Amino acid sequence: MINKNLKLVTALGCALGIATPASVFATNGMFMIGYGNKSRGMGGVGITMTHDTLASAANPATMAFIKGNQFDIGGDIFKANAEASLGEDGVYLGRVTVESKPDHMALADGLYMMPSLGASWNKGDLSYGFTMVPVGGGGSRYEPNIYNSVITGAPTDEKMGVSLMVMNINPTIAYKLDENNSVGATLIIGAQVFKSYGLSYFQTFTESDSPDHLTDQGADIAYGAGIRLGWMGKFMENKLSLGAEFTSQTYMSKFDDYSELFAGQGELNTPGNIGLGASYQFMDDLTVALDINYIMYEDIPAIANLGPGQGTDGALYITGPETNQLGLDEGLGFGWGNQTVIKLGVVYAYDTRWTLRGGWNYAKSPIHEERDILFSMVAPATTEHHLTLGATYQYDKDIELNFSYGHAFENTQWGPTYIGGSGEISMSTDALGASLSMKF
Repeated sequence: MINKNLKLVTALGCALGIATPASVFATNGMFMIGYGNKSRGMGGVGITMTHDTLASAANPATMAFIKGNQFDIGGDIFKANAEASLGEDGVYLGRVTVESKPDHMALADGLYMMPSLGASWNKGDLSYGFTMVPVGGGGSRYEPNIYNSVITGAPTDEKMGVSLMVMNINPTIAYKLDENNSVGATLIIGAQVFKSYGLSYFQTFTESDSPDHLTDQGADIAYGAGIRLGWMGKFMENKLSLGAEFTSQTYMSKFDDYSELFAGQGELNTPGNIGLGASYQFMDDLTVALDINYIMYEDIPAIANLGPGQGTDGALYITGPETNQLGLDEGLGFGWGNQTVIKLGVVYAYDTRWTLRGGWNYAKSPIHEERDILFSMVAPATTEHHLTLGATYQYDKDIELNFSYGHAFENTQWGPTYIGGSGEISMSTDALGASLSMKF
């Protein structure tokens, strides 16, 4: 009977994962803080925690320590609050502040759905499985058009914004080298959906001097692949766990419809990262875990290249239009830097039914506000501090229900822009999630 239920839930989960977009806002830069409700309830830790099958999206080696066969399916409701200001009082058309609104992919006012699922099978020392997880993304929708609002004669009655959604399917294999050590490998199959609108002002920064491959081209889809490798070991009579993972870039096909927006003729690979983790069981019912991840945005030209106005004495281009126009290999970008993410979590087995979790997550914003924040207004990834809570209810020996809540505190960044004087962006987020874990 349970195998029949598993087939039904798997089919429903696959349909949900295909039909529903990933989050259009993420909170560690363009990435989510963790994978699965157990992880997110602990601040996103996952490199040394065999939470569930979804933990393998952080470190594939964790799959080897999952006992028996398991299936996980869940989802989060995500709400982002963001706004931007541009201009100076008494300069151009004055200062304008606009709240970012949800686009048509939202469930309701500012609410987005993030589905995830995973499964694993254990065959002695060998384990294998897969996950389907929302990785993150970025987005905004300003109405009126905040860029045009500070430009004399520009139309302000149109909306302006972007939407990037990133989801990965992760076939994974893990192997126990001995009783206490495992290694794992994942083939990352990536999908991205992107659109932009209301960016026609920037067509003067393109070779064609037209919006045809810059904005208002509808949704474009890119596909790609990468790898993730991991190790996990247990020491001191299994009280101490250590782990490490390496994730390559996910090398994506180009967004042909937006070849004059992203550097490299529309190339936007998903950044890679490296991570280290440690967890320690202080008591039978209390474990504390720490992950440190280093996200390599600076390897992605479209994200890392400097934006407009960063040349000598505030010149538009660093070297010149023949090198730095939008869409070229060294074309204008967001100017983001690499990001170090610290995740700290605690899990406490309250009784035989209930397990409680809490966590803290911190990452300094990758946006360099002292340079220019003009382009980052469409991707206001400013949040830095997050607090999370979570719980698991053990329904029976094979089924458990998991819950999580996370809040990213509002963080505001301001600095110079090429148009309209100074700019300011801020964002806060809330996420509420639930999932089902089932042995079969």
